[in-house]
Amino acid sequence: MGARTGAQFLEGLRKTRREIWVDGERVDDVTVHPKLGGGARSLAGIFDRQHRFAAECLYDDPEAGGPTNVSHMLPRSKDELWRRHAGLVRLSEGSMGIMGRTPDYMNMKFSAFASAPRVWAGADGRNERGARNMVNYQRFLARGDVSLTHTIIQPTVDKRTDARLVGNKVSVRKVGETMDGIVVRGARVLATLAPYADEQTVYPGQPIPPEATDYAVAFAIPLDTPGLKFLCRDSMSAPGSNRFDHPLSSRFDEQDAFVIFDNVEVPRERLFIDCNLKAYNSVMTTNWPP
Repeated sequence: MGARTGAQFLEGLRKTRREIWVDGERVDDVTVHPKLGGGARSLAGIFDRQHRFAAECLYDDPEAGGPTNVSHMLPRSKDELWRRHAGLVRLSEGSMGIMGRTPDYMNMKFSAFASAPRVWAGADGRNERGARNMVNYQRFLARGDVSLTHTIIQPTVDKRTDARLVGNKVSVRKVGETMDGIVVRGARVLATLAPYADEQTVYPGQPIPPEATDYAVAFAIPLDTPGLKFLCRDSMSAPGSNRFDHPLSSRFDEQDAFVIFDNVEVPRERLFIDCNLKAYNSVMTTNWPP
């Protein structure tokens, strides 16, 4: 598909049945809901913006099948870094930088991941399958111009009774396997842009202790995966407000969410780390050679 338009982005949100809650209400269509519609329309404007400034925001990627957002680029030179920078500036101007988690943010994150698969394979190379899945997934993001959210923060727990991660019944962990993948259960916080995303990712944010092997998982799944639920924070939007009087809150509340994984199945091809504690802890902590 390559770079999507705003209309294609909104249609993608409408056609998937996700479990999104805001202020105690389940939302069927985020694109028209009073507390979420403003953000959806603003993000659609960002997708349109990449076509309006195509010379800066798009590049030709043969693998993606057409013009592709520069945030999916894997820069291999200083000139390519500057090329990507110019496009990202144009995109950020669409919200004056107020929406800090527009899709290009996560696009660059996964471009960085895919540019160094050896990091995901681990120093001993035992997570090569996960590394290949990461590279393939990044290509999937570029081909579909996918809107992605992430969640890397563990929920707050009672430190008096649960000082370690082990035993915490809300953090995401592997609880079983199926013929096609694994089953995860638990929760994470701060899934920014969740109501407007196509896919949810979980990946290492900080090291976990040796006893927490079941928690050493990284993966990506569609937002309409059964058992996946999103509880949005209180809305900061201003529903129905005059845009002149409320230029920011009427348009740029990108939202954050508490994510619940209620026995969610993750396909094996979407697994980046499957209970490999060494690989999990090394992703964000190892000083890898160039």
